Amino acid sequence: MQIRFTTTDDSRLWDSLVAASPGGTSFHDWSWLHLMTDMFGWRFTPLLVLRDRGPVGVFPVMMQPSLVPRAVEPPFPYVGPLVPESLLVPTLRAFRSWQVRHGRPLVRFEFGPGVAGSAERALAETRCEWHADRTITVDLVGATPESLTAGMKSNTRYHLRSGLRRGVEVRPALPGEITTLLPQLLEEAYGSRGVPSPYPADLGARLERWSAGREDFYASTAVIDGEPVGLLVALASHPVVCGWVGGSLRAHRAASPSTVLYHDALQWALRRGHTAVDLVGYIDEGVAKFKTGFGGKEEPYLRAVSSTVPGVVRSAVGAVRART
Repeated sequence: MQIRFTTTDDSRLWDSLVAASPGGTSFHDWSWLHLMTDMFGWRFTPLLVLRDRGPVGVFPVMMQPSLVPRAVEPPFPYVGPLVPESLLVPTLRAFRSWQVRHGRPLVRFEFGPGVAGSAERALAETRCEWHADRTITVDLVGATPESLTAGMKSNTRYHLRSGLRRGVEVRPALPGEITTLLPQLLEEAYGSRGVPSPYPADLGARLERWSAGREDFYASTAVIDGEPVGLLVALASHPVVCGWVGGSLRAHRAASPSTVLYHDALQWALRRGHTAVDLVGYIDEGVAKFKTGFGGKEEPYLRAVSSTVPGVVRSAVGAVRART
């Protein structure tokens, strides 16, 4: 079989191919990828994967613009090729040739939980390097509002009741709250780990403009006595909701607003008929414990690298960059 690639500007075709794939997520959607690449200044190459001239999938390629384009590591997961399982090996092999022709010596991509198993088998037959990571997903199939709450761990139910007793309320984010709250939450979250937020300061403002009028977007604010104390953002353009980012301000965490927020997001997804909520990322033991408290289960996803540069050269370049 012959696999070829061509670029596209057809957003409807792109999104239809993403929606047809079991690995498709909101992070693959045309509008999301353009929002992020515009915000970060990346160069986005939207490749269609063709077999016998017909499109069978997509392969988003994002690079840092430079004399020799460098691979980016998006601060959101799962963005990678979406093709039928039987075509993944020939697609990855053909992609190496595309890399050589187009001067992309190293490209990073990922495979989400929906296709991690088939991707692992395919990657074993290619020259790609890869490793497994984890996320936590709450299954909603057959759930009811009551069973969803009953399925939470006892400690999480305790914090939910405690938050409600302390007056935590959740409502849709008001205009301006994503703009102001989200950067603050990210700075606190990443700062607690000793690193700066990877997102630019205007993330909230851009996201608020992008999401205006969208029904497949969850943004709710936790308030105590009318004061915003937390925010959660989720992307819901696919059966599995991506609980992307959010939390509560450090000064108010004792009131458990994050627990009330996540519980509300799960109930919202259930009412809309989604099959699951991916809480996006294991992060560390503390965060994982919080997420699994909602009845979440660990699921693997894969991070891969396709490189035409020998490993010894990449190691030397990395060492030089680390010293400069």
